[in-house]
Order: sequence, then structure tokens, then C-alpha cells
Amino acid sequence: MVNAVSEDNDGTVPGRRRLMAGLLGGAAMAAGLPARAAPASAARWPEQPIRLVVGYPPGGGTDTVARLLAQQFADSLGQQVVVENRPGASGTIATQQVVRSAPDGYTLLFATASPLTGAPLTMKGLLYDPMTDLAPITLVGNGPFILVANPAFPPNTLPELVEYARQHPGQVNYASPGNSTANYFFCELLNLEAGIKTVNVPYKGSSALVNDLIGGYVQYTLETPGTTLPLIRQGKLKALAILHDQRLAKAPEIPTTIEAGYPQLVGGSWYGLLAPAGTPRPIIDKVQQATVAALKSPAMSTALDERDVLAQGNTPEQFRQFIDAEYRKWKDVTQRIGIQPQ
Repeated sequence: MVNAVSEDNDGTVPGRRRLMAGLLGGAAMAAGLPARAAPASAARWPEQPIRLVVGYPPGGGTDTVARLLAQQFADSLGQQVVVENRPGASGTIATQQVVRSAPDGYTLLFATASPLTGAPLTMKGLLYDPMTDLAPITLVGNGPFILVANPAFPPNTLPELVEYARQHPGQVNYASPGNSTANYFFCELLNLEAGIKTVNVPYKGSSALVNDLIGGYVQYTLETPGTTLPLIRQGKLKALAILHDQRLAKAPEIPTTIEAGYPQLVGGSWYGLLAPAGTPRPIIDKVQQATVAALKSPAMSTALDERDVLAQGNTPEQFRQFIDAEYRKWKDVTQRIGIQPQ
């Protein structure tokens, strides 16, 4: 199991910079990895194909949004954008690869919350620091989770789930795509806020998780509307609540967590674009501008709307502040729960 990094009282990670220096130098050479090259001329960028690294398998929600963005990039930047899937360890394998890449704008990371705000809190021995080893470019989009359950599970609403869990302590389980994911953190936040104890059953990805939920091997989970709404309409899953401040226009029958009395449970998945630290600011700005333009395009707008992903496109500074706020939020939750890095 991948292991987590210890922190000082101020939230910094001792030795990370020394670790990364070794990793990018002699350790990288020993592993047969190329040393970082000098940054290319920002004025001429891009002069060759761009790699967009995704930490999840092809065909999933993250991969789908990444490929939509890659197509728009290819049209606006005039270079091929190749999506490279590097799944494993909650997105940290892909993140480590990008951290080790040359800061020249030709390797970018399409990330979720897991490797940026979850893994630093739950994994030992993490070989990168998201706040110092990556350059934020922009928040691409986000969307709320839906709390869904197997149709045979007795509760039909969030308050009923809470009451059922109180009456069956330790006997109710939920599925998550891993202990570093936003799905996991929100389920544990529900446990905290409701004063209940449900058991996490971690999976390596959403596909197996959803299949087992439909089969009744697990009882509930949090997943995106794009994944859950078709299954809800087919009667394979039932919705208990949406983690949002308003009901979805596509599914107005699903009550919000605020209506259920849990205003802290608002949020879901998000996607962001980052580059290796040291990437020239002019290149960062070109990518950010291309992303904003892509998000405004009719094709991208329609595709995101179909998946209930709200387009963002903020500045690198705003995205850095967003990541930091998310990290501090979940750090507080892990401390209250007493989660130990593994």
C-alpha cells in the first residue's frame, strides 16, 4: 500500500524539497528517467505534440472530460494533444510522472482532488508536494455528488439513512474509489456530522464500485450525476440526496443535502490542469487562456452540461488558493476522525 507523508504543525512536509531534489537528480538518473531540460522558448511554444497525463483508466468520467479538452486544445493551439492514461494509486502515479517531467509545457496533468488534496493526507512516502512541485493552471470544472444506494437498501432519504445507521452501528457499508478520494472524505464527513459509523469498502475505480453497488455487495456510495442518473432512471440505483445547494434541473425529484439538514455536505468532484513546477509563466498563461476558450466553445459547453459538470476556468492564483482551501478543509476532517496515513 502506498504510504503518507508526515507533517509539521504548520502543515508543511519536512524533507520534501530535499527528497524532490534527489528524485529529480541522481535518483531519476538511477531509475533511467530523463533529466529535466531547460524550458523551451515560450514565444515559440508549442512546437511539438503535448502530453495530457490522466491518472485514471480510459472511458471513465475524468478521462472523458480530459479528451474533450484535448480536442479543443488541438484545434486552438495547432498541435496534437495526446491523452496518456497512467492509472493507479488514486492518481498519484500520473502526478509523480508529471512532477518528474521537464517544465517546458509539453507535459500537463489533468487531475482530480485525489492526488492533490487527498493523497497528501492519507498516504505515507508521497514523493511530491502538490503545492510546491506543481504549477496550477486552472480549475477546469466541478460537479456535485449524488448519494445513491442499492434499491433493496431500506432507507430512501438521507435522514432515513442516518437513522438506519444509528440502529445498525458498524453494519452499514459504503463504497469509495479509495481512501484519498473526495467520495471517501464526504462519506466520512457525513459520519462525523451525523454521529454515525459506517464502514468504507475501497475499490480501485468507479466501474467495479458501481457494479457491486448494483449487485448489493455494498449499500451506498457517492458518485457523479453522469454516472448515476442513467442507472437511477433504469431502476438499478436509487437516489437519496444530492450534495448541492439546489436541485438538479435534470432530476428535480432528488432533494439536496441542505434540505435534509446537512449544509456541510455540499460538493463533489472537480478537475484541474497543472504543469511541472518551473514551467515558464508565459506558457502557463497560454494554456490557461486556451482552456478558458475551450470551456466557452459550444461543443465543450454542451458536453460538460450533459455530464452535469460546471465549467470554471479561473486564474492560476485562484486555482492555487482553491487547492489550498480544499487541503485545509480535509485536513481538519482527517484530524477529527483520527485517520492515520497508510
